[in-house]
Amino acid sequence: MDKQESLQDKFGKLFNNMTSIPKKLADAVEEGLKEPSNLVCVQEGLLNFDLIEEDARRIQGDLKARGDRVLGSNLILDYERKFMEIRTYIERGDKNFVIIVDAEVKRATNTPSDILHELKEKGRVELSLKL
Repeated sequence: MDKQESLQDKFGKLFNNMTSIPKKLADAVEEGLKEPSNLVCVQEGLLNFDLIEEDARRIQGDLKARGDRVLGSNLILDYERKFMEIRTYIERGDKNFVIIVDAEVKRATNTPSDILHELKEKGRVELSLKL
């Protein structure tokens, strides 16, 4: 009797593992597409607007070195939620992906006046980066 219960337990565990595989795979793919936040433009919460292009070029260069085809990059600044994000769109094989690198921003320097004005007015700015 114990062997039968133990066998049922094993099948139960196997079934749980099998049903959780798609979620684990999706989580792994998402985690693999999330780039580590080692931005030069944000240090200790201070965003230096002049260095954003340098980070975007480095991100694109790293992706190209992996064999991805870079389609473009966007910068998102969110004044209310205090973060910035560089989204880089790539083609890998026959699929398109977005790679996101973000950072918390407490203050900013060297921000162009038109962008600063729009941030204060709308709370969020999205810019296309032409590199």
